[in-house]
Order: sequence, then C-alpha cells, then structure tokens
Amino acid sequence: MVAKTAASGSSGSMNGGPADDKGRRIGLLPIAAILVAILYGGTFAWLLLSDSRLAGEPVVHVALAPEEPPAPPAQEEPGAEKPGTTSETETPATQAPGPDTLSPEERALLEAAQNLDKGVDEDIASEVRILGAESVSGNGTKPDIPQAGAAIVLAPVPDPNLVEKTANGPLPKIGRDGRKPWQVYARPVPAGTPTDRRIALVVSGMGISESATAHAIEALPPEVTLSFAPYGSNLQQWIDKAREAGHEVLLELPMEPFGYPQNDPGPHTLLTSADKAENISRLEWLMSRFTGYAGVMNYQGARFTTSPSALKPVLAALEARGLLYVDNGASARSLAPGLARDIGLPALQANRIVDPVQNPEVIATSLDMLEDASQQSGEALGVASGFPVTVDALAQWTAALKQDGFVLVPATALARD
Repeated sequence: MVAKTAASGSSGSMNGGPADDKGRRIGLLPIAAILVAILYGGTFAWLLLSDSRLAGEPVVHVALAPEEPPAPPAQEEPGAEKPGTTSETETPATQAPGPDTLSPEERALLEAAQNLDKGVDEDIASEVRILGAESVSGNGTKPDIPQAGAAIVLAPVPDPNLVEKTANGPLPKIGRDGRKPWQVYARPVPAGTPTDRRIALVVSGMGISESATAHAIEALPPEVTLSFAPYGSNLQQWIDKAREAGHEVLLELPMEPFGYPQNDPGPHTLLTSADKAENISRLEWLMSRFTGYAGVMNYQGARFTTSPSALKPVLAALEARGLLYVDNGASARSLAPGLARDIGLPALQANRIVDPVQNPEVIATSLDMLEDASQQSGEALGVASGFPVTVDALAQWTAALKQDGFVLVPATALARD
C-alpha cells in the first residue's frame, strides 16, 4: 500500500511538472504570433498611409515658381493679338508673377501684355511702314515748333475747340479752324532734330495698374508715347499726369480677335458681326473715356483688322475726328494701314513687339532689332507693355540712344515726316 501510494505520488509529480511547462510553452505561441502580426501589420499600414514612394531615400525639396494658368483652347498667339488658326501661331506667353500674387489691376495688366504679344509676325521685324499725313494742320498752317534745347511743356487738355459733348462723354473733333487733335495733342519735335535714325516707342496697357502706370510716367523719357486702356479708373487724372511729364498719349481700342467670345478683349469691343451703327456706337463710348489723346491703337483685333466691311467705317470715323491710327504691328494680315492710306487717315504700323516675353535678354534683342530697322529705313516704331521689367529696360536703353547715333522721338513724329 505504501509502495502504491509512493508510486502514485511519483507519477503525480511527473504529470504536474514537465507536462505543465509544455502546456505553458504551447500557450505562448499564439501570443507571439499575434504580436508579430501586429508588428508587420502596423509597419505595412504606416508605409501605405505615408504615400511616400521615396521612403528611406534622401530627398531634396526644391521650391518651384508657380505655373501660369493654361491658355484657353482658342487663344491666339502671344502678342498684341490673339490670332486663331488662319495665319498666326502661338508663341510663349508673357512670363510674370504667379496669378495668386497679383491684384485684380495687375492681373488685368498681365492679360493686356499677353494679348499684346499675340500674333507677332517676324516678317515685319526688319522693316517699318510709316503712312499718312505731313506736319501741317488742317488750315495749312504749321504748328509751333520749339527750338532745340528748349523745354517742352504740353498744354493742358482738352482744348475746348476740339471737343464734342455727347451723352457718353466728350469726343474729339476737328476744330473750326482746321486744327486736328492728333497734331494739337502731339508732343512737338524740336527744330533741327535729325530726320533719320529715328526710333519711337509706344508703351501700352497704361491706366490699369496704378503702380505700373506711375512707374512708366516717371521712369521713361518724355519722348515715349503712352497708350491707355479704356477700362482703368481715374483715367483723365492719369492722362493729365502723363502730359505734365511730357508724354503724348494714345487710346487703345479693343477689337475682335480670333476665338471671340471665348477670348474677349472687354466691353464695347468692335466686332465683325456688328453692323456699322453698332460699331460706331461702341467706338464713341470708347473714345469718350478721356480726352487729350493724339490717336488710337488697336488692342487685339486679328479678326477685325482683316474685315474691310467692319474696319472701313471705324477708320473713316477716326479720320473725320482728326485722329492718328497706330497699328501695333502684331498681325501681318492687318488691312488697317492700306485702308487708312486710301481715306487719308494718318497711320503708323509698328514693326516690332519689344517684349513678347518678360525677359531682359529678349527685350534687349528686340531693341537691337529696332536699331537695325532704323538704320535701314531711317525710322522705326516699337510697341511694349508697361511691366516694370520692360519699363526699366527701356529707360536704360533710351539713355544710351543719343551716344549711339539714334534719335528718340514721339510716335506722332513718324507721321509728320
């Protein structure tokens, strides 16, 4: 009995020792498996949620300039026009600060500059076509011409004898004595000014951005002509300031481009689809925005300037009011110069857009080409936008013109030769 009990006790000792350890080890395996699964699952989830395809690799962060918004599908070439599919092709858009950093006025100026660049034709870069009137007033008397070296002060505007009052506002007109606004409001050229190697500049888009307009008026020499858009605020004040600084001014006329209305130059745009009465009504609204301008310059208009039926009445109305017409030279297909010649409207056609992109090297190259054109034909006309980078480049370039043997003159001077 004692032996049996001992054996039983021995047997119980064996079952309660190694057997329990084995069971405990078996119980730990599921826990370890769960922990490993959690570890791998967490690592996989972290990699997935981090969405980094370069995890673990060295990364360099580079700040890139914001991209400009893509051009509309039917947008025209960079330049003063937005031509379509017939003869103009697109070129790079004007480089400028990102759209998110621009004020509404500066964004409008950016669009104006981009549209100015659209439609530039390099075939006219080497020649300038100057058309139109001689330097006499309508009654056969020559205007007062200052002597060389004399300070030129432009008279306050408007001349009451050259204003027609309308419901829209004041419109230019030829005076009863035959004086024409394009001659009266022009900046005089001193007697003795050389008649060859002349260069004229028109800076466009004025009146939209106040800071850009003020900078152009102050930084550019008074011989530079300033062209104002009809949509700015306080336009007459800006005209007065520009003339006080010696600058003659032009009015920009929005004209139908290719791709209209997706590409819309603005309210009261002159259209090929409008009849004569409607376009004349629009023209008079545009001309009534301010006074004291010597002439007008097209803003866009690649389609409008190729339509004789739409263009002729507008040019005739400008001629009847004694104005100068400046074709910005962006569309080689423009009929305006020839039609102006036919009706006796004094007209100029620019031979180069100075800043198709806001790049100092491109601007410098364009200015060199203006000098070449002036050497070849005796005179040249360039059109530029009012961005500070362009204005600063023009101010620096014009300061050296005289010593390089060239003469800077207002745009109207090229129509008076």
